[in-house]
Amino acid sequence: MMVRTIFHSLMCGVLISAAAPGYAQETEPETPATVENELTEEEKAAVEQGLLFKDELVVTAGRQEQLSGETPVPVSVLTREQIEREQPEKMADLFKQIPGVEVQGEGPFRGIPVIRGLTSNRVLILVDGQRLNNARESTDFAGIQPALVNLADVERIEVLRGPASVQYGSDAIGGVVNIITRKPDLGSQQFKITGDAAYDYASTSDSQQFRASVTGTGAGFSFFVGGTVENVGNYTAADGAAEDPRYEEFVLSDNVVPNSGMEQTSFNGNFRFLTGDQGVLRVNAEVVRTKNVGFPGYDPATSGIDISFPNFNRDKVALAWESGPVWGLNDIVLSTWYQEIDKESIRNFDFGFFYSNQFTQSLIKSLGFNAQSIADLGKHHLTFGLDFYQDKLHDNASSVTSFSPPSDEVVVPNSHQRGLGLYVEDQISLSDRFTLNAGLRGDDFSFVTEDDPRYTGEQFDVNQSALAGNLGLVWAVAQHVNVTGLIARGFRAPNLQERSFIGLASTGDTFILQNPFLDSETSWNYEVGFKVRYDRYSGGLNVYYNDLNNFITLEFLDPSESPIPGLDAAQLQNVEKATIKGIELDLEAIFARWWTAFGSFALIEGDNNITNEPLPSIPPMKVILGVRYQRASWWTEANMRWLDSQTRLPTDDPRFETGTPGFTVFALRGGYDFDFGLGVMLALENLTDKLYNEPYNNRPEPGRNLRMTVQYRF
Repeated sequence: MMVRTIFHSLMCGVLISAAAPGYAQETEPETPATVENELTEEEKAAVEQGLLFKDELVVTAGRQEQLSGETPVPVSVLTREQIEREQPEKMADLFKQIPGVEVQGEGPFRGIPVIRGLTSNRVLILVDGQRLNNARESTDFAGIQPALVNLADVERIEVLRGPASVQYGSDAIGGVVNIITRKPDLGSQQFKITGDAAYDYASTSDSQQFRASVTGTGAGFSFFVGGTVENVGNYTAADGAAEDPRYEEFVLSDNVVPNSGMEQTSFNGNFRFLTGDQGVLRVNAEVVRTKNVGFPGYDPATSGIDISFPNFNRDKVALAWESGPVWGLNDIVLSTWYQEIDKESIRNFDFGFFYSNQFTQSLIKSLGFNAQSIADLGKHHLTFGLDFYQDKLHDNASSVTSFSPPSDEVVVPNSHQRGLGLYVEDQISLSDRFTLNAGLRGDDFSFVTEDDPRYTGEQFDVNQSALAGNLGLVWAVAQHVNVTGLIARGFRAPNLQERSFIGLASTGDTFILQNPFLDSETSWNYEVGFKVRYDRYSGGLNVYYNDLNNFITLEFLDPSESPIPGLDAAQLQNVEKATIKGIELDLEAIFARWWTAFGSFALIEGDNNITNEPLPSIPPMKVILGVRYQRASWWTEANMRWLDSQTRLPTDDPRFETGTPGFTVFALRGGYDFDFGLGVMLALENLTDKLYNEPYNNRPEPGRNLRMTVQYRF
């Protein structure tokens, strides 16, 4: 009811704005937000000092560069400047600042984005436009971790909210996070070396990070090389956590959350070369080594429970070539990549009379290729291409319990998953004010298991296809205001993990049966909104309605179907239909010289149409407010993040009767850059030492936290 009321009020505002463009022009100077590539030196200085906004060029919304204000797709950009200003302990903390986005997972490593109530494999994570998702991650309470990319190597992050299956195929049913790594510009005629070295510290976990990078540019080439070493200890929650009934089982007497640390080292290097007069070749390599990632809240020494990732490693090499204008086409882009993920997990229980030790090593080898081109044909601006990827899985496992002998059985066999997609998008200029966007994509998938004697399930060879489309409209109702509308069909093909898993659930009381013939999840998303891009303020509003079908969920069966007497039986099945609707608003304004105010609002409701109950993954209402004062050499910022309590919960949620409490947290930040290249940043997070947990988490968040960064640039 609340969403519907606010929806009607906001839509009236949109229509009033659209019907009265003259008023908008009268009250605001005729100055559109500046495009970065067109800035004069004076304007660049104004942007750096917070006196001028620039509209961001984004690549995720349409797989090509376009202004964020000119696409019907809602997309948020986290720039390198914002990353350095925030310096969060993990990348996922940045997502909390975006309307409609929350985070599932505690500690310095675990943090999966939840976009409009959808998470895990329903959100596609990309690195430089290439898949980080893989076929070995489950749908519920798991998923690929963005922390496999170190923030020090990131130039910016683009977060697309809503289905993007036309652009990227499977897994993009909820949204897309595109992590774009740092790469220097080409164009320098003289060889030049720049770089930086930094030290980061956080008090609640006694974490320390050392990072350094070097950038080189010259005539026809450029390179970037960076590395990071990080060590994070167990973090301390706010005062009172040990006495709070909600958290007492997860914290020690001194409010420390045990098993919540990690160690990580990373390396990123890329080289760019001019080929011929206009072609560009890029070679990229990434290495990430993560060790001793704990599952926060269980102290192995006292609880008898040890759940952790001893190693979680990632290696990737990528090659890309851009032709520039050729054969009547604007550009041809060819790219390929190879990635290996080595994930070790242990789940050990020792209660004296009973013990169970389980170890699993998952090796995922992924290969991908993309060919894309752009062409202008009259009023048509076409983007078309081909995507291919393959995941090959191999597990090593060992388990032993007090009642069973050692075993090397695996729950997912040696197998491979392939996807091939063809897509085309057309941006049609109907007039000076109206632009129509239309897209179509077809995908074909294969899921094949090999003969693996360690696997007790049945082999399968399944082929499925999917079709996606979208239709968007951008109406330039005024010079600086675009009204947008979008209809998009999304889909997600269930992966090998979901199709082949057979064995005990993590709770130990349920046996999960294999189901290789799951259908794809699908959705129809409808939304309207507007985007404002002035020199002195920028923002937008979106109202959406998402109709979801064939949702995959774990269904409990007759206990007689369990091969182990005394255990429940369950199976993943396509049974759920759901609707998710919501409102998102964000605005940033320069209200006085040097002063910027910013804020956002998000409200989401979701319902299971089969049970007529609320969906369990819907976050409460969120409001973010802040103010920043920025000069040429120093800045300071204060912000607050408020989340309402959540009482719309399904009856099987253990918090159904009480709901989840709301919270408000505050932060202060500031920084100073000296003339000789040294910079210092200080932040005080959770200023009031608030005891709280995020909507999807049971463990308390860190208490008052002092963060410090000292950086030297040369």
